[in-house]
Amino acid sequence: MSEQFNQHYEDLIDTVKSRAVWRVGEYVVEGETFRDTCPKCGYQSLHQRFDITRHRMLFGKAIRKIEAPRPMVRCRRCTEQRHLRDVGELVVPSTITLFDEIRDGVVEHLATRPAEGAALPAELDAKLAAFREEASGPIRQLLLAAIAESSFGTAADGADPTTEGAVAELGRSLYLAADQITAAIEPTT
Repeated sequence: MSEQFNQHYEDLIDTVKSRAVWRVGEYVVEGETFRDTCPKCGYQSLHQRFDITRHRMLFGKAIRKIEAPRPMVRCRRCTEQRHLRDVGELVVPSTITLFDEIRDGVVEHLATRPAEGAALPAELDAKLAAFREEASGPIRQLLLAAIAESSFGTAADGADPTTEGAVAELGRSLYLAADQITAAIEPTT
C-alpha cells in the first residue's frame, strides 16, 4: 500500500512538472534613499535604491532564483529607473560604504602582506565583487586612485614595484582598462 502511494505521488509530481506553466517573477527589495540629480527630469530629488531578483515561479510561488540581484535606482519624482552602474557619481550610501571599506582594507592588506602575490582575504574579495556590480567605471577608477594614493603616499623616490603591480592587478580585478589603470596610478607615482 505504501509503495502504491509513493508511486502515485511521484506520478502526480511528474504530471505537474510536465503540465505546469512556468513563469518568471521579480522580487523587489527596497534600499536606502539619497539625493541625486535625475538625468530624465533634471531636478535634484530623492532617489530610492532597490534590488530586483528574478525567480522561476510555479503557481505564483517563487521556486528558485534565475539570476543574482540587480541593484537599481528609481527617481521618486519622475519614476525613472536605471541600473546603479549608470550613476556616475559617488552618491549612493551603500556604494560609499563599500568604497571606504575596500579602500581601507586593501591599503591595510598591501601594507601588511607577507609575500608578493598574496591574495586578498575572502571577505574583502566578496566586497570587491559587490562593488564591481554596483559601481560605474569612473567610480571604480576613483577607488583605484584612492588606493594608489594611500598605498604609495607622497614618496619622492617612487612607488615600490611590487605594490604598484598589486595595485595594477587590483585595477584589472575591478574590470578597468589598461589606460584607466595607468591614469589612476600615474598621478601618484
